[in-house]
Amino acid sequence: MTHRSDPRDLKSGRTIGDRNGYYDSQNIVVTGEPHSPVYSVIFHHSENREGGPGLRLLSTVSTDGGRVWSAPLAVDSPERQSHDGYQLVQRRGDGSERIILLYGWNPGSQYPEGSDPSLTPLKRTDMQLDEGYWITTSDDGGRTWSSERHLVPVRRTAIDRRNPWGGTTMGMFLCDKPQVIDGAVYSAFQKTVDGAGETPGSEVFVLRSRDLLAVDDLSTATWETLPLGEHGLTAPGGELSLGEEPHVLAVDDATPGRLFCLWRAETGRLAATYSGDGGETWDPPFWLTHEGRPLDAGGVQEMRNPRGSITPFRLRPSAPGAPSEFVMLYYNNGRTDRLGYVGRRVYWLTHGRSTPDGHIEWSQPEIALYWDGTGFEDRPEWNPDWAIVDGPGYPDFAELADGTVVFVESNKLAVRFHQIDRGLLTLLRRQHAVRVSDGLADDAWVLDTTSDGPHRSAVLTDLRSGGGFSISITLRADAAPDTDAALVHALSNVTAALGEEPTTARIHKGYVVSLTSAGQVGLRVTDGYGTGFEHTTTHAGGLCDGAEHVVTFIVDGGPKVVSVVIDERLDDGGDVAPQGWAFVPAALGEVGGAEVDVRSPIVTRLRVADRALTTTEAISLARH
Repeated sequence: MTHRSDPRDLKSGRTIGDRNGYYDSQNIVVTGEPHSPVYSVIFHHSENREGGPGLRLLSTVSTDGGRVWSAPLAVDSPERQSHDGYQLVQRRGDGSERIILLYGWNPGSQYPEGSDPSLTPLKRTDMQLDEGYWITTSDDGGRTWSSERHLVPVRRTAIDRRNPWGGTTMGMFLCDKPQVIDGAVYSAFQKTVDGAGETPGSEVFVLRSRDLLAVDDLSTATWETLPLGEHGLTAPGGELSLGEEPHVLAVDDATPGRLFCLWRAETGRLAATYSGDGGETWDPPFWLTHEGRPLDAGGVQEMRNPRGSITPFRLRPSAPGAPSEFVMLYYNNGRTDRLGYVGRRVYWLTHGRSTPDGHIEWSQPEIALYWDGTGFEDRPEWNPDWAIVDGPGYPDFAELADGTVVFVESNKLAVRFHQIDRGLLTLLRRQHAVRVSDGLADDAWVLDTTSDGPHRSAVLTDLRSGGGFSISITLRADAAPDTDAALVHALSNVTAALGEEPTTARIHKGYVVSLTSAGQVGLRVTDGYGTGFEHTTTHAGGLCDGAEHVVTFIVDGGPKVVSVVIDERLDDGGDVAPQGWAFVPAALGEVGGAEVDVRSPIVTRLRVADRALTTTEAISLARH
């Protein structure tokens, strides 16, 4: 990382591509481990706007752990546009390694004469196939690429024959790194009905080659387009009926043919499904839940995501016979305004584990990456083309021999290299089993009391420093109050003087935790000068049910985010909001908070931390 202290800050990553223009579809693989590792990154780039002419696939490598990257090298010849290139490392029996690159290489087609006159000329033609995809190879870790390319034929289906070209040209988009599953190579992609890329009625398909890694001549490899039949997978709902940007994974090694596929939609949710026969047929798609099951079949909490990129990645098993493990970056909000092209400034990391019955369950997430620079989604003349630069996107992972997990991403203006904090990943891997007795947050408490009345605590951290604080209450309430009632009062009456001029004015700064008349718990924080925030839980049915609840507000001055964990779950907004977290004002700094008064007997414990706890640490407080 560079000199910036917060590794979650997008700007702290090592910049790989800095030629301006448009960057996308970056992905990373590692060869030469453990003695001489070489990082190979592929991305596509244009000297102008997204989807503009001259799109080229470029390659760069690093031999010093991601600090210095070689000058970008064009992968293919420029008479066609090359795009969507994703790498697979083939480790051969003689110990050598070869990178196989699956990519698009097409001339780009406008609608043919005689097409429906309502069709407008295409703004971009890089989301198309003519013959199919292509593969090429590198035998030196991505430093150079073969001049030979080999066709990957894609089967025409009903969606192709309905398009303006009658299937001669196919609409497509691919952002799934090929992987080896049960000895075969798989990669998921989407087809569109109009060749324009991100348009209604798209469908998910999967490429499979059972012999690519066995043949000497890659041009002789056989390829299948799955599922069988004429139709791909689509979301289980939504006006646009999308099958956008899919990914396919093996659930585990114990059940051959058991696959998991997920993709984005415009509904604020992620679509998903399972296959039991290697992708030839699939279960009915459902909205993904943290439990990895449909809501009517054991799922409880849906995972929320706008129309933004997601990337799941399978980790190496922690031990022989252990459950398969995964990580995934997603945006953890269900915003649907502006066609879903919103809410993409903060990436959250979740950890997946395979279950004995063949599903993947996903942890409560942690903040992994954020962008606090210029945003475009709120500008009055907004259009989808501007939404591309609102934060990190299209990440891709690699796991090193020592277990370190690195990834690349871009905000489409630059490609950056990052490393997932080892401690954070360890916490996520343990989240399903953490307990309060583990003492995960014991170092953070500046106040921990089970008695009411006044207490002295530390002054809360100035959020402008990038630090944070957390306030956790344990409560038991049988009924909601008629009007909002203060549970914890930590407002101090202090002078308003901050400069040399005398004044008699007074202000109140600090925080108040209240129980609302709706049975929710709210936090209000103020600096006394008009800057502050209020944040309230959205627990279904409220928290006044006679049971003990632990409610932990986490205020993080890095991404400037407030979130709240209720018992063992991060609040997601429930039925009343598209998300359960919010941004806090960037100008909010020192707010006091040292004079604390526990005012209600329903509060059985109050804990205040001088840092932002992790989601996992907050969950542990509710497990005895």
